Amino acid sequence: MADLLIDDGIVITMDPQRRVLDNTSIAIADGRIIDVGPASELSSRHTAAKTINARRKVVLPGMVDLHAHMGGGLLKTIGEGLDASRWRNLFEFVVSHTSDHDWWRVETRINALERLKFGVTCIYTQLGGNGTRTDEESFTELVESELETIGIRARIGLAPARPPWPRPYSYWNNGQRTEKLVSFEQVVETCNNILTRNHNQPSKLVDYCVALSRLGNQNAHDPMWSPEREVWVRRQADFMRDMMKRHKIGFWTHMYGNAIEYAYDQKLELLGPNTIISHCTDISQRSIGILKETGTKVAHHPRAARIYTYPGRCPVPELIEAGVTVGLGADGPPPNRNCDIFLDMKAAMRLQRVHFKDPDVMPPGKLLEMATIDGYKALGMDRELGSIEVGKKADIITVDLFQPHLYPINMPVHRVVYEATGQDVRDVIVDGRLVMEGRKILTIDEEDVLDSSVEMNRIMMERGGLAPFATIPERFWGVAR
Repeated sequence: MADLLIDDGIVITMDPQRRVLDNTSIAIADGRIIDVGPASELSSRHTAAKTINARRKVVLPGMVDLHAHMGGGLLKTIGEGLDASRWRNLFEFVVSHTSDHDWWRVETRINALERLKFGVTCIYTQLGGNGTRTDEESFTELVESELETIGIRARIGLAPARPPWPRPYSYWNNGQRTEKLVSFEQVVETCNNILTRNHNQPSKLVDYCVALSRLGNQNAHDPMWSPEREVWVRRQADFMRDMMKRHKIGFWTHMYGNAIEYAYDQKLELLGPNTIISHCTDISQRSIGILKETGTKVAHHPRAARIYTYPGRCPVPELIEAGVTVGLGADGPPPNRNCDIFLDMKAAMRLQRVHFKDPDVMPPGKLLEMATIDGYKALGMDRELGSIEVGKKADIITVDLFQPHLYPINMPVHRVVYEATGQDVRDVIVDGRLVMEGRKILTIDEEDVLDSSVEMNRIMMERGGLAPFATIPERFWGVAR
C-alpha cells in the first residue's frame, strides 16, 4: 500500500531522458517513489492512504535554493537604501546583538514557510551573515530542530564570522542584555562540536558543511579586504580544510573577480567536487577552466545586489558549456527581494539574453535543470533527489496550471519557466511527507508564525535601535534616482 498517490498530472520528471509525461501518477511509500506510470494503471496497482488530485497540474521535483541567509527573514526591507557593505554590517549587528533563542525560532519558521510556499524543498543556508551566530551550539541546534519539524531539507554552513577576532556577542534574558567577547578558537570548537554531534546523531533532513565569507585579495572586488584580513583568510582556510577532512563534509563560499585563481594559485585546497562557490561575477576564462578542472560547483544568484553593484556578470552559459554544474539561489531574504526560485529562473534567462542580444541563450529546459537536478548535483545529492524516478526520495511539488496566465495547457516546461511563479505552487512533499496541500501548510500553524513575526520584529527594532533604517528616504517619490 502506498502512503501517498499523486494522481493524473503532467509529470516533468527531470530524469536522464527529461521525459514529460501526460496523465501520469506517482506512488510514494516510506519516503520514496515506488511507482511512476499512466494514471489508469497506477489506480489499479496501488491503494493509498492519501491521494492528491493532480489534474490540470504540473508535477515536478522540488526546487533548490543554493544561497540563503537564515537571519534575514525578520529584516525584510529594513535598511534597503544602504549600500551593500553598510547593509551587511547592519545585518551582522542585528544577528549578533538583537537575537535570542525565541528570535531564531520565529526567524527559522518564517524562512522555512516562505521557501515551502514557493516550492523550494531544499536550501543551503548560514545562521546570519556568513556564519555570524556560531558563538553557541544552541542556536544551530534550535534552527535544525525547527527545520526538521516544519519539514524542509537543508544544509547549514558552519563558519567563523568575518574578522576581527575576538568578536562581541549579545545575549538576552528577560529583556536584559549581557555581552561577551568570543574568540576564533571558541567558534572553531563550537563548529567542531556541532559536526561531531551530527555525525553521531544525523538529522533526517538537515546536514552540514563549512563555509567562509569569501576568498580573495584586493583585486577580487571585495570592499572588506585589507592586508590584515588576508591573515585571517589563511587561518580560516586552515580551519575549513581540517573540518572537511575530519568530518567528510563540503565547503561553500562567495567568490568574485580573481578569487578562484587566488585560491588555486595559493594552493588553499578548498576547490573541488564538494565545493560550491556563489556569485562568480567578473571571473576570467582561466577561472572557468579551474572550476572545470577541479569539479567545483557554482551557485548563480541573478537577483542579488552583486549583479548591479559590482563589475561583471556571472558567465553562466560559458560555465555550462565548459561542463561546470551551475545551480540557482535567491541569496535572501535580504532587503529588496523574496526567495522565489521561479523568479530566479526568469532573471537568469533575461540577464544572459540581454548580454548576448540572443533570445536563444539559456533555454527553459536548462533553467529548470538549474532549479532542480543541477541544484542537487551541486549539493552532491542528485543520486537520491532532483528527479521523479522510482527509488528516489520523494521531494515533489505541484504547480496549478488552471489559471489565466498559465492556460492553455501546452508546452508545460515553457509554462513553468516563463509564466509560473512560486505563488502557483499548490502542494509540497518533502521526504514523502505532505507538508503543504492546496497552499495550506500542514506541519505548523502559519497564522501563528506570521503573528509571532510581527511581535519579534518589534522587539528586534527596539533592541537594535533600528527605527532610522525603516523610514522612507527623501528621494523616494517623483525622482528617477
